Amino acid sequence: MPQIEILLSGFPGTSSRCFLGWSGCYLLTTTRGRRLLFDTAGYNERATVINSLSRLSAAPQDVDFVVLSHLHFDHAANWDLFPNAEIIVHEREIAYADSGGADRAVLRYHTPVLRACGRLRLISAETALEDGVQVIPVPGHTPGCIALSVGKEILCGDALKSRWDLNGPMAQPVWDADLARQSIAKLKQLGNASLSRSRYAARTARGKVARLWRAWRKGLLPGWQRAVGIASPSLGDRGACNAAHHIKPCTRTPAAFSR
Repeated sequence: MPQIEILLSGFPGTSSRCFLGWSGCYLLTTTRGRRLLFDTAGYNERATVINSLSRLSAAPQDVDFVVLSHLHFDHAANWDLFPNAEIIVHEREIAYADSGGADRAVLRYHTPVLRACGRLRLISAETALEDGVQVIPVPGHTPGCIALSVGKEILCGDALKSRWDLNGPMAQPVWDADLARQSIAKLKQLGNASLSRSRYAARTARGKVARLWRAWRKGLLPGWQRAVGIASPSLGDRGACNAAHHIKPCTRTPAAFSR
């Protein structure tokens, strides 16, 4: 069965300057032993991505596939670190990035390089990469958002950013809210799924992000962090937000999603 490792945990923090853009990043090892990276984080995390791979005894040249859930700066900036990987993107996402109407978070100047690299694979529908590993279109956050079904788990990128997107107003930015809601319903139906608050949240709780969160709650952040006004959801919702991007099968009723 394919194995999923959390390379980087996501965190939904914002500041008075901008949202932080700390997206989740996952390393998948298929049943055939090939390695797949789902999203590549932001440009400021290039060294972090490589170091995280190294801790799992992997190097950039060992990655066979890179699946980009969409082309926002915090998810797709580091695809070029993987010289042997096939880069998988939805064709509508590339077209959107090339258009004059793309939102400002899109890496629009990456698309000519992606097209020229010789390793770009554009998809237009559900696509099986290997047994038990399937790319699923989930438009809404952007036109070409894609998720990855891995056995009984789903990696969904910003198609489902947090539990908030299940119950409350859609977290921004969203290109098409109606399509986004349809994609969320599709993701839930595919796995009879609930947000996982176990493996993801447990690993995050031991990390630096959890310490940052506790310091913020107590007003103990260093001066530079107070100056930019770092903030995040309430503690009761933080566990759900840490589990963003990752769905596991569950038999709980929709009431389990209530805030």
